[in-house]
Amino acid sequence: MTNISIISFSEKGSRLNKMLLDSLKNKGYSVKAFSFGKHAIEFGLIKADSLDLWTKDAFNTCDILLFIGACGIAVRAIAPHIKDKFNDPAVLVMDEKAKYVIPILSGHIGGANEFAVVLSEITKGIPVITTATDINNKFAVDIFAKKNGLFILEKEMIKVISSKMLEETDVAFLCDNLKESRKLPAQLTEKTDGDTCICVSIYQKNLDFKNILHLIPKKVHIGVGCKKGTDKDRLSGFIDGCLAENKIFIQSVSAVCTIDIKKEEKGIIDFAKEKKIPLKFYSAEELNSVEGIFSSSKFVKSITNTDNVCERAAAACGGRLIVRKISSDGMTFAAACENWSVDFE
Repeated sequence: MTNISIISFSEKGSRLNKMLLDSLKNKGYSVKAFSFGKHAIEFGLIKADSLDLWTKDAFNTCDILLFIGACGIAVRAIAPHIKDKFNDPAVLVMDEKAKYVIPILSGHIGGANEFAVVLSEITKGIPVITTATDINNKFAVDIFAKKNGLFILEKEMIKVISSKMLEETDVAFLCDNLKESRKLPAQLTEKTDGDTCICVSIYQKNLDFKNILHLIPKKVHIGVGCKKGTDKDRLSGFIDGCLAENKIFIQSVSAVCTIDIKKEEKGIIDFAKEKKIPLKFYSAEELNSVEGIFSSSKFVKSITNTDNVCERAAAACGGRLIVRKISSDGMTFAAACENWSVDFE
């Protein structure tokens, strides 16, 4: 759920603050609304101790910050906390008459531009969008990546792609899975060579382009098994090697999957924690119910009550196996990929 924090400074601003609080909550947002002194009391808002403290807390805990007041106040307040467009929350400013709503930080990836439209629909105000790709009606690759849940590998390439769009220069677009009804936006082509390319795939590919932006779907589930007490570094080296051998991006992995008797296996737990990948545990009964053709081991079944852990655990997501069982020194690996596609809606 999107977490929003709003702050206002004047009587008119706080009245607007309360209206937005109620309207956004009705739309399903998680919202906290703040003001100062008597205005907080009068309109039933949370009393802020100071703007500095409010900004610091909201910047670290919220997805969206909305200042109802002057742009200068907001800019000075957020300046010490700004990191980069990939980590900063969306920040917007609205005047106390709700005439304008202005995204000032994280317009694309943070969603400030999109939320400005939401606010303008509530207040009948005007969203003031200043990002170049938006005002020129050009394809914005960072918005595309966000909406399709794609990991951006070379973040510095976003500027290159945007520049090409604004220069009206073609950019190659290569994707493993497009919806059948897809229609590429203007300036995106399906050329296989040239200057600049956007590649959407779970796989590492050899591409003949000067500039490449890899957008990676997080749709791969890896199934793992190991002897009790297997060292994390050894397990990590094995898994990394399996992924590299099959040219699968580690960034495409959305889950590390195994049998529930391994819930306390430190090597697996530490690997998933180090890579910041969620762990999924399945019972033997759940693994046995996974449909498909899997390699079978009587020895594994005698210990775990299922004939295969890694392949069945990987395929439990409902996807297809893309790497069958690999074994090495008591460790096993398999990978499956969920069905996925991207579009431009």
